[in-house]
Amino acid sequence: MSLGIFLALCIIGADLLIYFLFQWMYGEKRSAIGKKIAAQRQAMEQEPQSGMFVVPSSKGGALTEARMKKIRERMGRGAGAVRRSA
Repeated sequence: MSLGIFLALCIIGADLLIYFLFQWMYGEKRSAIGKKIAAQRQAMEQEPQSGMFVVPSSKGGALTEARMKKIRERMGRGAGAVRRSA
């Protein structure tokens, strides 16, 4: 009988330790993430919905191409030239 009570108390104690460990590790992170999500939702609700979004292009523009061409020329490689080692 006393062995059963001892084992029950040990299991409850281990469960409490695991619970407090998880609260210590993840408790503040979860609340910070929750606050961030709530702030984002509130900001989205306050913004007028125009239906248009600005999306940056993944391709380089003309200015980027001109800069890359200058860099290649400075490195000694022409627009289409490829160096080969002998």
